[in-house]
Amino acid sequence: MRGMVALRILFLLVGAIIGVFYPFIPAILDDRGFSAAEVGLTTAAASLAFIVSVAGWGHLGDAVLGRAAALRIGVVGSTIAVVGLLADVPPLGVALLIVVFVIFESSFSPLSDALAVNALAGSPRAYARVRLLASLGFAVVSIGAGRLYDAVGYGPTAILWAAGAVGMLVTIQAVPDVRRYHDAPTGRPHRGGTFGVALRREPRLWGVLLGLALVHVGIISGFTFLSLRLLDLGAGASGVALSAGISALAEIPAMAMIPRLAGRVGIRAVLVGGIVLYAVVMTSWAFLADPTLIVVSRLASGVAFAGISIGAVVTISVLLPPELQATGQALYQIVGFGIAAVAANAIGGVVYGSAGPLPLFLGSAVLAAFGAVVAHRSIPSTVAAARMAARQEG
Repeated sequence: MRGMVALRILFLLVGAIIGVFYPFIPAILDDRGFSAAEVGLTTAAASLAFIVSVAGWGHLGDAVLGRAAALRIGVVGSTIAVVGLLADVPPLGVALLIVVFVIFESSFSPLSDALAVNALAGSPRAYARVRLLASLGFAVVSIGAGRLYDAVGYGPTAILWAAGAVGMLVTIQAVPDVRRYHDAPTGRPHRGGTFGVALRREPRLWGVLLGLALVHVGIISGFTFLSLRLLDLGAGASGVALSAGISALAEIPAMAMIPRLAGRVGIRAVLVGGIVLYAVVMTSWAFLADPTLIVVSRLASGVAFAGISIGAVVTISVLLPPELQATGQALYQIVGFGIAAVAANAIGGVVYGSAGPLPLFLGSAVLAAFGAVVAHRSIPSTVAAARMAARQEG
């Protein structure tokens, strides 16, 4: 019981600490004098670092240190980078600190998700109830932080982050973990690391990951350039925060309903439905020029993201065994928030800066629609997925 309470507190803190800083990275860079293209290049560089680092966290968590120990290192390293932004550093130094931050922060999602699905035996219902706490923490804190930054600037960011980091470090101590992965005959990981093991063990992961990568091009484009769009339209930091916060708030009831929906129609339908809905929302972003309407549209994007994130994590938890969960969840992070983010930020910065939001978001919507088709063909059938979920619930 103590471990389950700690797990819930951990997810609440993960959402809260990310809400303090992550939604404001484009705005902070803009405040430091970065152009749209420079914002895109900086976040693309961070995404390249993310790809390498998150792979390392997955392997460290599953085969070397354990998931809780690796997560503690990620918390400490990310805190050092955020605190470093308090110094009066030149633009190149700011960009480097953002990259260092992402290297360590990339441990948060795969390792916390691995701890959760293992502690909860992969139950979609139990995982969704824990995961929605992260959305709650993110929503409340990001909206409050946006109002604070509007009033006093971005200076308090590091102090708020450090406070959340202390809470995470204390909480992680009580979260349960499972044994590390070892090759049975040799007692050592397979050659090629745990990533090779996971992909060889479950070939369907390739198609699932491709579908996730395609929709996340649009998700990351929206995260980065919808913030700049709101700033261009005069919304300010509070408008950026409200946009992110409302999306996260919409995730909460959606996540509460998803387990029942998954039990009826299957995990595949939940994931694919989320991708299709996100494509529709991105199409609206191509044409909307009213900040209020853009913020309202984030209600739908929050529901869509809930379906995508829960569907992805639960699908991976079904396809892979407990000792490979950090690796499997890291693979999702690599394609969704690494490879897709590089394309979204590097190309998106040029497209947004030269042609505006219409081609950027329409193109992203088309990619998402294709991703829905790929994911639908790669994930086990609706009936099979629902039965797997039901078995795990029982």
